[in-house]
Amino acid sequence: MDERLKRAAETGNIDALYSFIHDDGNVFKRIDKMEFVDTPLHVAAVTGNTGFAMEMMNLKPSFARKLNQDGFSPIHLALLSGKPEMVIDFLSIDENLVRLKGREGFTVAHYAARDVNVHLLSQFLDVCPDCIFDLTVRRQTALHIAAESNNFEAFKVMLEWIQKTFKDSRSTRIKILNLQDKDGNTVLHLAASNNQPQMMGMLVKCKGVDTKKNNKLGFTAMDVLRRQTLADNRKSVKILKSNPHRFSKFYNFDEILPDYFREMKPETINALLVVFSLVLSMTYQAILSPPGGFAEYGAASSNSKDGREGKSVMTSFHFLAFYVSNGVAFFISFAIMISLFDVVAKNIMFCLWPLYLLMCNSYWFAFSAIAPSNSVKNFVGLAVPIVVMLFVGISSFRFRKY
Repeated sequence: MDERLKRAAETGNIDALYSFIHDDGNVFKRIDKMEFVDTPLHVAAVTGNTGFAMEMMNLKPSFARKLNQDGFSPIHLALLSGKPEMVIDFLSIDENLVRLKGREGFTVAHYAARDVNVHLLSQFLDVCPDCIFDLTVRRQTALHIAAESNNFEAFKVMLEWIQKTFKDSRSTRIKILNLQDKDGNTVLHLAASNNQPQMMGMLVKCKGVDTKKNNKLGFTAMDVLRRQTLADNRKSVKILKSNPHRFSKFYNFDEILPDYFREMKPETINALLVVFSLVLSMTYQAILSPPGGFAEYGAASSNSKDGREGKSVMTSFHFLAFYVSNGVAFFISFAIMISLFDVVAKNIMFCLWPLYLLMCNSYWFAFSAIAPSNSVKNFVGLAVPIVVMLFVGISSFRFRKY
């Protein structure tokens, strides 16, 4: 680079820049032809001359993606030189610069995660969410870098952002949290290798983190932790042994199902809605028309006694066998339909749950009214409210989500 042009970039002298262009109109073209070179934009990024840098971005946008002989772009140099304002200015012109890879495949997000620049890291994630997937040459994400560098603040910011951003995409969340680097280590392996109980505690609580995953040496995170002899790792071992999601598959079926349905084609979802609507109608109709009908007033039969008018003529055993199966089909059908609507019509979810609970209530009263004996009625009075309360708890959780 010409010394006069370099000096103009160092001092931020825009007038000198244009004076040089008057003398040599092809100067930037020659620089741009070089594969690895320090451009005037690189110099301005190091010295913090924002005005000059923005003028260069306007005149020659390609310089922003140019790597110098050390493998750094202007935005890398601005970040590493402690010029966060200039980094933000670069992104205001081209937000995809967040994903520009430099030396060893590092993006500015990787450097921010390594150097605990939490404010910039949050902005990178907001401006370009896909940067969380970017890998270095060692196949590490910014989350890997934070765990490897013992930077808990950066790690916490990214993990909370991942949980919030991908709360409705279980497969994506699992992919990020269990991604393995070139050595087969997940983020949990790296946190364990540094004996970081805070990081490990947050990871174990995240849904989808595989604590049993092996690295290329065949070690799980627990194996990595137990091979350490210099530090007291009892707290970390206790965290890994805990299982906060032991019953998560049961309690979180309403989150898991929608994630599977999102991968289906719209016509498949529509067909499923029709099928489960029919099942729901059939099971609800069965409560109104039990097999064999109802006992009539004055009917003379072994199953019809005084005070049994309007009751099912079935024996208690057959009545329970039929209606327990029918009730399970009813509840499952409605739960699956709720999950389907969560995918295709999320905005009306607040209407569906009250409707569901009202139908459960109606089902319960109809069931009790036609029960053939007091023992069956008492069983219904105990069992059904428990099921309804379970769904009320789930519905309350859903209301908080919507």
